[in-house]
Amino acid sequence: AVVSTQSTGSQHSLRVKLHQIFQLLGVGMGCAGGWVIWRVKEAAGKDHVTSWHALIGVLTLCLSVINALNGAPLVYKQLRLLPFLNRPLGALKRRHAQLGLFAVTSALLTVGLAFYSTWFEKKGLNLIWQNISFAGTMFLVGILVAQVYERRIAAPSSAES
Repeated sequence: AVVSTQSTGSQHSLRVKLHQIFQLLGVGMGCAGGWVIWRVKEAAGKDHVTSWHALIGVLTLCLSVINALNGAPLVYKQLRLLPFLNRPLGALKRRHAQLGLFAVTSALLTVGLAFYSTWFEKKGLNLIWQNISFAGTMFLVGILVAQVYERRIAAPSSAES
């Protein structure tokens, strides 16, 4: 969903619609995946959320749902009439970008932490591949942080539109 908002010469309304679609698909698949994991662990009699990977994954899912709801007033102007959403458009956009950046960062951290799970250890993957994979995900975090910060957070005057 973040990549769909990057300027590619397409119309702004199309990019916003694509962002909405990808965000809803991502949240929907995340909720479905979380439910499946919960059911499988429940059926096996295992404890839930016992690793950093799982804990950050639950946090990521919650942040994604909250940020999807947080983006709704940007598209549906009627929601801005509610007292708690009655803020300048630029402030709403910055908050959505900040929370979205935090959600994407935690999602990539979750992926990185998966490389240190017992599943990977049972597969016999050595520490070198785990560290290379984790470094790759953190590199993506750095790129996304730089782009979102430059385009949405550090430039409040352009976010006012």
